[in-house]
Amino acid sequence: MLWIHPILQTLAFALSFFVLYLGWLRFQTSHLGRKVLFPWKRHVQQGTAVMAVWCLGFVIGLGAAWFNWNIVLITGAHHRLALVMVPFLAFGLASGLVMDRRKQKRRWLPLLHGINNTLLIAATVVQLLTGLLVLRDYVLP
Repeated sequence: MLWIHPILQTLAFALSFFVLYLGWLRFQTSHLGRKVLFPWKRHVQQGTAVMAVWCLGFVIGLGAAWFNWNIVLITGAHHRLALVMVPFLAFGLASGLVMDRRKQKRRWLPLLHGINNTLLIAATVVQLLTGLLVLRDYVLP
């Protein structure tokens, strides 16, 4: 069970760059005045998948720690950053769902959504690095 968490999170991390690229297309249209085709449905589907896997991965990470070590929140910076990321994940999911369900011309919510989710990707880079340290220190011999 311990390896499910890093595998899922890494796959979602890789997909997040494609979703970020799609969001960049939207940013160009909304804020740079360029006419670019924005694949709305694909961005929503892939973005929702990334966020859902990251949320699920958070729960699986807690479960894996409990199952293997009978304790949670012992991985230092890795678990602390994960806790910080939770409200950002909630905002990213909620703002994305609002924009998908109530389509209208918006300027600020998509911008905040994009900034929030770009920060999440940056935090995930740190999570990957601290996760490798967790694997080295707690999992591998």
